[in-house]
Amino acid sequence: MNDACEVLSAAKDLEDLVRYGKKMVECGLVSAHAGNISKRIGNSMLISMHGSMLDELEGKIVQVPLDPPSPLDYLASSELPMHRAIYRQTEAKAVFHGHGRFSIVESLMTEAAHIAPVDSESVYYVPVIPIIEGQSGTEELGHAAAVALKQHRGALIRGHGVVTRGASPEEAYAMLAVIEQACHIRYHLTLARALKR
Repeated sequence: MNDACEVLSAAKDLEDLVRYGKKMVECGLVSAHAGNISKRIGNSMLISMHGSMLDELEGKIVQVPLDPPSPLDYLASSELPMHRAIYRQTEAKAVFHGHGRFSIVESLMTEAAHIAPVDSESVYYVPVIPIIEGQSGTEELGHAAAVALKQHRGALIRGHGVVTRGASPEEAYAMLAVIEQACHIRYHLTLARALKR
């Protein structure tokens, strides 16, 4: 009976990642081979494979331990160090990394260490959005992301999109969408104000 439950649980975990990967592409939160997603499973994680397209994740998800190294690490997303750091230092059960256009633009339009949403819905979920620095795929970026996500549900990576955490894939996806919305609104508000001058 336990084996059957574990098989059903594993199938549901994979199904969740496949479903939310498709939603990320459909909503413009990633494109082509960009972005990566994962879900914690005990002392390991399911993570999208290196070079995979998030709307075609069937057969493109690998399970690796939270503590490196693993012989399967080379199959995982290049952002594996960031996912591992976040799981080790926070209560996250899911970690999503997207490349929304407005999120990237907002992270490059300021030298500040954070931005604040201006619309009421975004403020409710993410009153402050930190902006972190770090080269893609490095331990440095992983550490910066983990530190930021201890206190926040998501962060902008300067010039490189958004990383979010959640108690579930649904929550991690929702935070990704909220942050992109906040950046979209900020961008258009800034543009409108500039045009009125």
